[in-house]
Amino acid sequence: MSRVWAKNIERLDKIALDLYFLEGSGAKNNVFRRELTLTHPIISESSPTYVRRFLGSQIESDIFHSSYYRISKKARFNVVTIHDFMNELFPSNFRDPLLAYIKKRACNFADRIIVVSERTKQDLLRHYPDINSGIVEVVYNGVDEEFFPEPFTAPFVIGEELIEPQGYFLYVGTRGYCKNFPYVLSFMAEARKQGLENRLVIVGSNSLSADEYAYATSLGLSTNTFLHLYGINNISLRQLYSNCTALLIPSIYEGFGLPALEAARCGALVLAARGSALDEIVGETEYSFDLNRKDEILRVLALGFDNTTALTERARIQERSNLFSWDNSVQRLAEIYNEFNKR
Repeated sequence: MSRVWAKNIERLDKIALDLYFLEGSGAKNNVFRRELTLTHPIISESSPTYVRRFLGSQIESDIFHSSYYRISKKARFNVVTIHDFMNELFPSNFRDPLLAYIKKRACNFADRIIVVSERTKQDLLRHYPDINSGIVEVVYNGVDEEFFPEPFTAPFVIGEELIEPQGYFLYVGTRGYCKNFPYVLSFMAEARKQGLENRLVIVGSNSLSADEYAYATSLGLSTNTFLHLYGINNISLRQLYSNCTALLIPSIYEGFGLPALEAARCGALVLAARGSALDEIVGETEYSFDLNRKDEILRVLALGFDNTTALTERARIQERSNLFSWDNSVQRLAEIYNEFNKR
C-alpha cells in the first residue's frame, strides 16, 4: 500500500489541482515517503495513527481521499480506496477485526469507492451488499518505471551473491497463509525430481521459519536449495525478475498482486494460481495453477521453461503488462476529483 500511494502522490503532486497532503508526524519513517519531494502544502497531524483512523479528519475540504480507510465528516465528498479483503477473509490477529470495521465504515460513508481489481470489486459487493455498485470503480495499480527487461548471458552479482541467469525460480514478498508458500516448496521438490537443479531465490520478509525448514526437509529439499535476499533495491529486483526461470506466486488470494505485474513487465514467466486478482494480470494461460486440481505442479512442469511455448508466454504476458500504468491510474483519480468539484 505504501508503494501504491507513493506512486499516486508523486504524480498527483505534478497535476494542477488544489491539493493538500495530510500526514502524521512519523510519515517520513516510511521508505517510500522519504523518496518524495512534494510541492503542494503538507498539513501535519500529531495524534497517534489509531486515533486518527477512528476519529477521521478534522480538516474542512471539498474532497477527502484517505490512504487507509479514514473518513471526514468535514468534507463535501469522501473517496476511499480498497486494496483487498485480507482482514475479512484471512484474519490472523486482533488488528484484523478493527481494520475490517473501519473499512466497512469508510465504504458506507464514501461517495466513491475505488478498488484495485475486478476481484476486489466482487469481494466488496459480496461483503457489503447494501453498497450502491454505481459508486464502485476499478482503477488498476501501475508498475514502476524501473521495471523493464534486463537479461544477462553471464552470472551477475546481487549483494555478495553470484546469480546464474535462468538458474533459479523466484519468490517475492511475505509468506503469510494466503501466499501459499508450502505450495512453492512442493513445486521445488517436484522440479528437483524432474531433474531441474534450479535454486529458489526468496526476496524480502523474514528468514525461513523452523516449520518451513522442517517441511522443506520432509520434501527432500536441502538448505542449499534456498537463497534469501534482503533489502534489495528496484535495480536488483529488476535483474532478478529479468533472469529467473519463473516467478512463483501461487497465492490463495490476492487483491492485486504487484510482484506478478513487475515480473511480467521484465519479461519473466509468471506461475500464478487461478482464482484471484492474479487472473487479471496474467490473463488466460496454461502456466497458471488450478489449486483445486491434483497434479497441477506436474502439468505445469511438463510445459517446460526453455522452449517456444515458454518464450511465447513470456512475450504475451509482457505485452499484457502494458495495460497497467501509474500515469493512467492517477489521471483517472484526477478526473474523479474534478467530477466532484463540478457538483
